[in-house]
Amino acid sequence: MKNIICEKLGIKYPILQGPMAWASDSTLSSAVSNLGGLGLMGIGFCPPDIFRNEIRKIKELTDKPYGLNLLTCLPTIDEIFKIILEEKVPVVEIETPPPFYNTLSDYISKLKENGTVVIGKVASVNEATVFENAGVDILSVKGADGGGHIYGLTGTFTLIPQVVDAVSIPVINSSGIYDGRGMAASFMLGAVGIEMGSRFLMTKECPIHENYQIALINSKEGDTVVTGLSVHDGVRMLNNDLAKTLLKIEKENDVETASKLIEQQCTGSLRKSTVLGEVINEGTVTVGQINGMLCTVQSVEEIMKEIISDFNEIISNSSSLKF
Repeated sequence: MKNIICEKLGIKYPILQGPMAWASDSTLSSAVSNLGGLGLMGIGFCPPDIFRNEIRKIKELTDKPYGLNLLTCLPTIDEIFKIILEEKVPVVEIETPPPFYNTLSDYISKLKENGTVVIGKVASVNEATVFENAGVDILSVKGADGGGHIYGLTGTFTLIPQVVDAVSIPVINSSGIYDGRGMAASFMLGAVGIEMGSRFLMTKECPIHENYQIALINSKEGDTVVTGLSVHDGVRMLNNDLAKTLLKIEKENDVETASKLIEQQCTGSLRKSTVLGEVINEGTVTVGQINGMLCTVQSVEEIMKEIISDFNEIISNSSSLKF
């Protein structure tokens, strides 16, 4: 099948692995790229020296296209942006909160001048048009059912077609996908590619602690909550003791106080879960609402083959759905 995402990114399958902090390093991302998808490293939070080292590692692990995420409001943005340009990273997924929208076009133009394909990560129709006008090549659209940071409140099924209708550039669905059914549904909604995060947490190549994966396996539908909405920093995560504490803080305090208390509680909390395996009291266990489907740990190869096979079967049988 001819696909514009594959053509623009130089990949075989329109499957992107979402950039996840402490989870998608050079090992996981290179595995996805080597199997025909696009691995996106979630290393934007790293100190500049580690940031550069991970880029150089993935260059050794794959000769296929790869990418990473870039959050323009980070305090280290100038240093890591310089590294991205120097290392000629082929794909960058860029995101930024509204107060930093005025910086977008400058970053995007410099990346494109450097030969980088730029993906804009968005969570609303308005944000999609802002990023399109700023010059991104592709949009990756995240609905409220996605894991980790949540910047919008509209679910995937209703958000994707609205964005597709509002813009003229290719759209990728980056939330609510577990298998070939989710990929096929995304295409029916007008997307031309998918970006998966949560399922790639459940891979042998993913560096997260075993306890994190066990927590996801033991979770069921309805076990995620979004914390931080009242302080404009929503995060979808498992409803563990830390999540309950954060929700209690939001309920009992004004916005300013709650924001400070949440920051105190959450500093280092993702590292505690992904690296140290503390997934109950102090660790943030981010995951999308597909958590109830995460029942086993597989290799990246097994997942890629399964998704493509199921997608092809569904599409080939779609004519049977005609009235």
